[in-house]
Amino acid sequence: MHRALAILSSARFDAPLPSDVAVSQVRAQTGVDFSRARARAGFARGHLLDVVVYLPGGNGNTLETEAAEDLVQLLVGEELFERWIGSVVATPTVRGGLLTVINENAEEQSALPIGSLLDSARAAIAGLKLGLVEPSFCHSVDTDDWFAFELSPEPAADYAAQDDLLFCSTRVPEPKKCFLHGERFFSGRFTTSGALFAYLKYATEETSLTARLAERSKFEQLLQRIMSERVGAIVGVGLGVRYGYVDLLLADPDCARQRLLPALRALGISQQSWVLFCDTELSSEFLPVYSGSLPPFRG
Repeated sequence: MHRALAILSSARFDAPLPSDVAVSQVRAQTGVDFSRARARAGFARGHLLDVVVYLPGGNGNTLETEAAEDLVQLLVGEELFERWIGSVVATPTVRGGLLTVINENAEEQSALPIGSLLDSARAAIAGLKLGLVEPSFCHSVDTDDWFAFELSPEPAADYAAQDDLLFCSTRVPEPKKCFLHGERFFSGRFTTSGALFAYLKYATEETSLTARLAERSKFEQLLQRIMSERVGAIVGVGLGVRYGYVDLLLADPDCARQRLLPALRALGISQQSWVLFCDTELSSEFLPVYSGSLPPFRG
């Protein structure tokens, strides 16, 4: 198993706790009692689940939201929390009695007891996966399938990830926006095939736009020839202030390493060239095109 796939294993995560144990643990650590709390989860940008915890008698302070985050992580487990949960907010509600019903809004009425959060999150994720449109491993020549973005990076001596992007085009806009916004990224939120979103990043000495486009086109055509359903697909391209990019969906990182990297070296790509992974859990992982290359800038 490739190191990146090993890191994405579920075995290293703490399992969910029963709701009474989680509530008791958070109460002991923070003094906030969520025993009568209710919760509602819904998908936001990047297929992340935002959670609202309705806390009877709460004050709406930062401590309660921090305690709610701790509670949600204990209830759903580390794996689901790290890969699927976006924001967690604690919202105060009235303590109980007749006023509870009178003052409830529609969103609060749809909330479920806090102990139901894990089941409701799992159901939401299962529903999302059923409706996912899998990115194709075939290269698309139909421009209607591609979306363009223009960006305005801040001047810097060097750039991490794709922070220097000036413009890019992609046929997977939702994952791309999630990655560019720096949100928690997990490939499994966008594909059920087990493939990983990654990208080729290379430094360029070319100065004119025409020369830079021609250079990237050369690498793109090479990758298209090598890519197959067993290896992966090109899902985007981009140019930055200092670097060029080709976005990839890798079905097999090991196969990509064995086939793509030697071909890129043979084509004379820059010594500062790497394949990096979009997943937050893999942010420190990379495949250097040249074995002696320095690691990519991390910021």
